[in-house]
Amino acid sequence: MKYSPLILAVFAAVCLAQEELPDIQAIEKRANAGEAKAQLTLGLIYDEGVGVPQDRKKAALWLEKAAAQGVPEAQFNIGAMYEFGVGVAKSERKAAAWFEKAAAQGLADAQFNLASMYASGRGVEKSAAKALEWYEKAALKGMGRAQFNLGLMHALGQGVPKNTLKAYAWFSAAAADGDPRAKQNLTFIERKLDEEKDPEVKKRNAEAKEKLKQAAKELAEKIEKKKPRE
Repeated sequence: MKYSPLILAVFAAVCLAQEELPDIQAIEKRANAGEAKAQLTLGLIYDEGVGVPQDRKKAALWLEKAAAQGVPEAQFNIGAMYEFGVGVAKSERKAAAWFEKAAAQGLADAQFNLASMYASGRGVEKSAAKALEWYEKAALKGMGRAQFNLGLMHALGQGVPKNTLKAYAWFSAAAADGDPRAKQNLTFIERKLDEEKDPEVKKRNAEAKEKLKQAAKELAEKIEKKKPRE
């Protein structure tokens, strides 16, 4: 079961490619000695079944040990395991708690998942304002999914007053990330402005379109400055 692209990125980062089987005994020795990075690595080894039989319970055990030591990738992944009940008893409350720890350390995937839980009230008290807060943190790191959801929240007035300017700007950011839904929403907003026949209103709408595009440009520049560098 895949929890997120994050687990695959971490897996690659610790050099666990199938062609290069890790020294399980050495990693396990370091993990038992309390080394957080080794605990994370061992958890991923058991989760993917690299060089060992796949064992999601052992994966959860080692990931939770690393998570308890503050490793954000481990916190995210054990959170995902609690969310889906993989290797552990399902608990959305525990999932949200681990996501929040990882989110507080700046992990965009965790920020997005936590925002989604606040939006739906899973594992936490439902809060559109909290969802907006965490979506925005992930969105400013360049996450298209979060940008799209923020656009919807501003368009519909969820957690904030309705604001077409901000909705358009966030949809523009998501569209630039390749989200087809965001492109459709941008087209819809622009079409509504273009449909007006009254010359005076048409003029105001043309000015509004320029403001929308300027807001989108400024947001794109802000995101570019805040995005994590490779």
